[in-house]
Amino acid sequence: MTIKIRPLETADVPAVLPFLRTHHPYRVLTEEAVRWRMEHPTPHSTDLPLVATDPDGAIVGFTRSLLTLPEGREPHGLTFFTAIAERYRKDGDLAARLLTASEESLVGRGARTLRTEAAEEPVQMGGPMLHEVALAHGYTEEETHHILGLDLSLLPPAPEPPPGVELRPFRDYADDPRPVYDLDRLASADEPGAVPSAGFMTFEDWMNGPWNHPLSDLDLSLVFLHEGTPVGITCYASDRETRMESSITGTLREYRGRGLAGYAKHTALLRARERGFTHAATGNHEDNAPMLAINDRLGYSLLGKEIGYVKPVG
Repeated sequence: MTIKIRPLETADVPAVLPFLRTHHPYRVLTEEAVRWRMEHPTPHSTDLPLVATDPDGAIVGFTRSLLTLPEGREPHGLTFFTAIAERYRKDGDLAARLLTASEESLVGRGARTLRTEAAEEPVQMGGPMLHEVALAHGYTEEETHHILGLDLSLLPPAPEPPPGVELRPFRDYADDPRPVYDLDRLASADEPGAVPSAGFMTFEDWMNGPWNHPLSDLDLSLVFLHEGTPVGITCYASDRETRMESSITGTLREYRGRGLAGYAKHTALLRARERGFTHAATGNHEDNAPMLAINDRLGYSLLGKEIGYVKPVG
């Protein structure tokens, strides 16, 4: 049976969305977000989603091929969000073909380092098979993230607020989001991880990207202030219905250790539950002990681990 691999087209979106939701059940995904990503490339990068289709035209595989161009460093490529239909997982052949197609695209566009990732079941359906394919292609394990989930009905009661804290939704900054941008930029600089960044995006790119992304929930995401000074953020994506996913939570260095981030996260989750959300997910690098501890107190449980892999070109 001939399987065709080609770039994702706009007409594929209605079919690819349920396919991705099945294979990445804890990610927040909407059709609007998939279309938006196709129309709004990530700054300092080129993005090429690939699909595999069977002779009847049905989607049986998917992966994203992202080339990042860090300022002053060699370009690196990432193959991720891979999904393989169950009937094609056994021998790993289709996964290998998709990975090879992605690698060829990335190297052809200048990548000097290649990365990919795979998660344990049930975080990623077929993840263990993808792990074996990555190793067979010469990748080595580089870093590990803990993927956590929370049934919001089990969220502990509201804690007492730390002295001097105030919480404001991102929506309050709609007229001037720059204070949120500055906090995001400073907090992101301390995120653990092996993957080199392209440098934090400009304010204009940030406005056209994270701030205006259709999944960004400006009502759940919070700025926390200490005695009137903005000192941290906790950010969330949501489907506006039942599911939410954390992105970054960070506090300025001089204000850490006061319980501000934990309180802000707890409050955001309580507000989400009041709005009808039922499930929350998040991911933390295995070296991020403070955030893992906060999420443990909130009641998150480990769904599985996600492994990042790396290999040099050639």
